[in-house]
Amino acid sequence: MTELLTAAQMRAIEEAAIASGEVTGLELMERAGRGVVEAITAEWPELGAGCRAVVLCGPGNNGGDGFVVARLLWQAGGTWRCFSMASWSSCRQMRR
Repeated sequence: MTELLTAAQMRAIEEAAIASGEVTGLELMERAGRGVVEAITAEWPELGAGCRAVVLCGPGNNGGDGFVVARLLWQAGGTWRCFSMASWSSCRQMRR
């Protein structure tokens, strides 16, 4: 069975991982983005070059995960659009 975590629980786990020095916030974003792309391609293997999609990114680290997803999908050869629902100035982690 997969255990679901609350946003507060996940934030605490991420903060502890970053504080340990074993991983950076950017590495966590890359891992999350790769996981989403793997899930997308597992569910819809026909997607690839020539396909179109939109990725909507909110503020905070989840928005950063979304930008990673958009970048990886673009690198796979599709036509992708990415829209941020947050101001660029609020996306500190993504600009690093």
